[in-house]
Amino acid sequence: MKTILRKISACVFFAAVICFTFVNSYAAEYQDTLRVGIYYGSDTQSSLTLESIKGFDIGFSSDRSFYPLETVGTTSVKALKSYAGTYHLLHSSHSTREELEDSLAELRGAGVNVFPAYYNSSYCAFSGVFTNQNDAQWQADNGGAYAIPVALSANALCLTDNETGNIILVVDHSTAGLAVFSADRQNSDSFLTISGSSKGTYRGGFECKALGSEALTVVNIVPVEDYLYSVVCREMSPSWHVEALKTQAVCARNFALGRINYHNKYGFDVCKTVCCQAYSSTADQSKNVHTAVDETRGELLFYENQLVQAVYSSSMGSSTENVKNVWGSNFPYLVSVDNSYEDTENVYNGKWEKKLTTARATELMKSYGIGTVTDISAIEYSDAGRVVKLRVTGTEGEKIFEREKCRTVFSEATYSQKYTITKGGIITHPSVFLSSYNSSKEKTLDSVSVLSGNNKTETISGKYVATNGKTTKSYSSTVTGGDPDTYTFSGEGWGHGVGMSQYGAKGMAEAGFDYEEILTHYYTGTHLEKAY
Repeated sequence: MKTILRKISACVFFAAVICFTFVNSYAAEYQDTLRVGIYYGSDTQSSLTLESIKGFDIGFSSDRSFYPLETVGTTSVKALKSYAGTYHLLHSSHSTREELEDSLAELRGAGVNVFPAYYNSSYCAFSGVFTNQNDAQWQADNGGAYAIPVALSANALCLTDNETGNIILVVDHSTAGLAVFSADRQNSDSFLTISGSSKGTYRGGFECKALGSEALTVVNIVPVEDYLYSVVCREMSPSWHVEALKTQAVCARNFALGRINYHNKYGFDVCKTVCCQAYSSTADQSKNVHTAVDETRGELLFYENQLVQAVYSSSMGSSTENVKNVWGSNFPYLVSVDNSYEDTENVYNGKWEKKLTTARATELMKSYGIGTVTDISAIEYSDAGRVVKLRVTGTEGEKIFEREKCRTVFSEATYSQKYTITKGGIITHPSVFLSSYNSSKEKTLDSVSVLSGNNKTETISGKYVATNGKTTKSYSSTVTGGDPDTYTFSGEGWGHGVGMSQYGAKGMAEAGFDYEEILTHYYTGTHLEKAY
């Protein structure tokens, strides 16, 4: 293993157990912290209440840096959106934090109840809160200390002491966010707790922004290695062999550092769901996981000079898949390899059989305009045994799906691309003799058309009664071996099947392989380097 200090040439990718999309690469300096989306999009919060027994460092964040303005001893604070048009009194404005500290001390010494603010890109001393300019102006004229009223913009946020309700910080800036860390943030055991219904304890700090709405987008700013403590124990069982956990730590580290600024729309790198990597509070972290992360600290997997896109999924059956057959990409280290150490028969969703009715398949195909589904067929397989072309035929046309779509189009019935399809039931149609004036022919009922009572020609199906004018006889089709309107998907593996099998890594670790041997087996031609 080499020790290096370099730029990491990383490819941004959409990697997780669920879904991946490869896009263009970019070069990114190694970041020692990650920005993890906790509440965003449709899951924003009206406020955020944080607790810390050590007090808080409060300030603002900008360009991935935290700028503390003050340390407060209160143990509970609440961040929330300020109302546009709210007024405060501005007592002083400065270009540096040090100047602000001096001003706050002087004003407080004079009996003015001031608090820090980051306003119009300046370090400011504010006091009071007013709903209109007249009240603010009256206080400015009669308060005894120099002050002018200022109105907040739609971007403004405030932080209050949750015990007294008093404002202790205002941040009003188009791009900077309100940021809060524990006062002992330099301590490796520093935590912040989100209180309320979403209670959880997190490492690092939090940034809040309004992003044009009345609710808060909340980002956890956390050191990379601390982030891994949470991710590894959610992506892999903490009870597994430590060498398997080490492989997960390296893969998760590779993933995270290849994801910097990926969710830039919301101002963070990775989200907390399996869309990126599963991440939450510190509650379930274990000693095993800490050992795995600590003993691989700073280690990354490279292919030549490229940071490896270390994708993984739960189980893969007897072999992994070439990336070109899943996402259409070409990566020389993401090819099909043996996966015989995976105990597929005995892992969750390792072997599976799922059924899909014609009615449900038709519903899922509605947007493709092919009518009622009449057949579902795997028409091409990869060398590793995965479906790479799936044809769905309907009464009004057909649709052919390729690569990963062969798994996701009927995802409720297909846990991987490695499956076969059988259609339930054998339909037997009885035969009848049809006579004309000069001949007689035997035909099955499904090939006979009749003239109905409303003068329409219809194909016979189901149960019919025939008569020659003297006698009558009932005819009906019979079904054996199951429901002819049901497709059975029988397969193995759970997930996309590219890169490392997590259960395969478990099996290899239990067989005596170390994490470097496991990683270089699943990612062909790669090597580990200590990047920091």
